[in-house]
Amino acid sequence: MKTGTLHLVPSPIGMSMDILAPYIRSVLESVPYIIAENEKTVRRFLASQVSPQHLAAKEWATLDEHTPFQDIPALLAPLLAGRDGALISEAGLPCVADPGSALVSLAHAHHIRVIPHPGPSSIFQTLMASGLNGQRFMFEGYLPIPEQERLARLRSLEQLSSREGMTILWIETPYRVMSLFASLCKALRGETRLTIGQALMTEEESIYTCTVDEWKRLAPELRKSPTVFAIQALEAVSQPYRSGHEHRRPQYKKR
Repeated sequence: MKTGTLHLVPSPIGMSMDILAPYIRSVLESVPYIIAENEKTVRRFLASQVSPQHLAAKEWATLDEHTPFQDIPALLAPLLAGRDGALISEAGLPCVADPGSALVSLAHAHHIRVIPHPGPSSIFQTLMASGLNGQRFMFEGYLPIPEQERLARLRSLEQLSSREGMTILWIETPYRVMSLFASLCKALRGETRLTIGQALMTEEESIYTCTVDEWKRLAPELRKSPTVFAIQALEAVSQPYRSGHEHRRPQYKKR
């Protein structure tokens, strides 16, 4: 029996429902099986893309960070039976800083065709707007929570950036943004360039790059929103960074 196809479908970041390629609507209409990171969020997204009749006919399964590995093979059963399915994350791209890679790996093992579809990514949007090295970069995921482990990891990443000439990015949850910023100010050298991207694809979006010393002087009260951080150590480039003009600085209220 021919297996179904697994579509990796992005979902909007923020409330920008019109960011996706128009053809994705037809994909969402046609697939009978939805694997969602958060069913409530994905149902709301699908309600803006397909008719109530199409939505009511969907079969649903959940794959999130709490899904036991031993339960993942069962999620492929409809595809092995010949039905197409779509994996949809809560926001952004499936399998990129989101659950799903284990499911995709297993799909390949069963010779199930996997089709990725383009869409928004807070990680890549921050990199695009950062002015940091977009030719060589690394995504770190989340940093350790205990402070001493976090400080040690930040210093190690800064050394890696300097040695390899690369940008290094990571993400943080809203309630740890300010504590992480304090760790950055403590661990990193003053000349290291630091990008902070917040509230991507919302009306409150902000993406700014300054040196760590400049961020310290600004002393911002960062929003409690999903945040992307990126660094590039100054020594990683052959010449000191010169823009030819003064950067526009973020207008934060001082504490």
